[in-house]
Amino acid sequence: MKTYRENTDKKTEWKDGAKRLVLYADLMGFSHRVTFSKHKDLKKELQEFKTFWQKRITPLEKSDHIKSVQFSDSILVVANGTNKKMFNLITKAAVCLMQSAIKLKFPIKGVLAQGEFSYDIDNELYFGLPLVEAYQLHNEMHYYGIVVHHSAEPIVKKYSEAKNPYTKMTIPLKSGKASHYHLSWYSLDETLSHKNIKQYVNDWLDKIEEGVSGTPRIYVDNTRDVISNDKEYCEESEPSV
Repeated sequence: MKTYRENTDKKTEWKDGAKRLVLYADLMGFSHRVTFSKHKDLKKELQEFKTFWQKRITPLEKSDHIKSVQFSDSILVVANGTNKKMFNLITKAAVCLMQSAIKLKFPIKGVLAQGEFSYDIDNELYFGLPLVEAYQLHNEMHYYGIVVHHSAEPIVKKYSEAKNPYTKMTIPLKSGKASHYHLSWYSLDETLSHKNIKQYVNDWLDKIEEGVSGTPRIYVDNTRDVISNDKEYCEESEPSV
């Protein structure tokens, strides 16, 4: 007879439905790039981004506790559980994703949610309520960043700290503003150490701004405002990046 401890220690198979942390993110302005870029040029840029971002996340995936997949302009990162370890891993992956995307001029927005989710890579089935909820909230966002859906707020409240930096503040939505937890991804450097890199992020945003006009510039302005107003984890001196 199996004991209770043996049952709880058994690893959950990825293809099975289980409570998981799910990050859904979307590359902004992708349709514009597809329309006005040469196919081979955009393919090269996407490959450079994917290589850069995958190099940063690979060490986090070695334990097989998190997985990621990219399809067209959408990126999905899933942690195999909802405990502190899984929260730590998916947070670090989210920081790596945001920093890679903004640095390589692929502005991005995304949402972290929690709930029952299946990640069946063999059958290419990735589905569950947290993905739907993340997608819906992501559509409301009007800046570049990662917001926490209310389904994941309890774990954020419990485990957020300097090395897992989430801040509750007013963020811009398409229909106005609302208070949400969001990831302070600019308060960690590229080694994932607690350092303020706001100045470097603003330099990266300058490069994005040079290539857009109109509505996309509102996204840039809103992102700068959020970063400027976020002071909870961003008081240390800035390192070289």
